[in-house]
Amino acid sequence: MKKLIALLAALLVLAGCSSAPAQKTDEELMAEGWVKNPLENGYVAAPAELPASVDTTKTYKNAEEKEVACEANNFTNACAGVNASNLHEFLGRDDVLYIDLRDYVDYGKKHLRNFEVIPYFAYIFNAEAGAEGKPQLFGGTVAEPVATYEESVEIMEVLFPKDKTIFLMCQGGGRVAQAMTLLEALGWDMTKIYNVGGMGQYTEDLYGDLTTNAGELGLEATYSFEGLTPVK
Repeated sequence: MKKLIALLAALLVLAGCSSAPAQKTDEELMAEGWVKNPLENGYVAAPAELPASVDTTKTYKNAEEKEVACEANNFTNACAGVNASNLHEFLGRDDVLYIDLRDYVDYGKKHLRNFEVIPYFAYIFNAEAGAEGKPQLFGGTVAEPVATYEESVEIMEVLFPKDKTIFLMCQGGGRVAQAMTLLEALGWDMTKIYNVGGMGQYTEDLYGDLTTNAGELGLEATYSFEGLTPVK
C-alpha cells in the first residue's frame, strides 16, 4: 500500500509540475484537452475520458448460448465498458461515485477501498416490498417498479444522484444489472451508470492493495426506514 501511495504522490507531483504549452490562449489550451487547475493557477492535463457505460463492440452469449452483439440497454457486466480488466484506470476520480450494492455483512468482509455500501436487496428492491418485514423502497418488478413510500424516488435521487457518473458493483454483477434496469425505469440517464462487475472478479494482484480483506469480521444488520409515508 505504501508503494501505491508513493507512486500516486509522484504522479500528482509530476502532474502539478507539468505545465501547459506556453504562448497559447485559454481557448486553444482547452481545445487541446487541458483543464484549469486553481491550485496551481494554471493548466493540467484532463483526466482520461471514460469509455461508454455499455460497450456495443462486445458480444455475449444469449439464453440460447449464441454469441450476439451487446446492445445499449444490456446492463450485464459482460457488456460493460468498465470491468475488472480496466477499473484500476478509473479509480479515485472526483467525477465518479463508487457504490457497492451488497449488504453490510459481505461488504465488511471484503470490498474495494473508496466504494461506499448501499445494500440493494435490503433497502432498494423487493418484489413484496411493503409487506410485513419488507421495508424496501420499491416492489413490483425492476422493469416496472412500484414505490412503497411517497418519498421513495426522492431517496433514490439522494442515494444515486442523477447528475453524477456512478460505478456500481456487487458480488457477481447480477445485482447491479437489476439496479440499472430499475434506475432506467425511474428515468435515470443510463450513459452515466456503469456495471463494473462483482467483488469475486477482482482477484488480480493489481487490486490487492486496493482491497480491504477482513474475512474475520462478523456482523448482524437490521435494515429499516424511519419517518417515511407509505403509499396507500
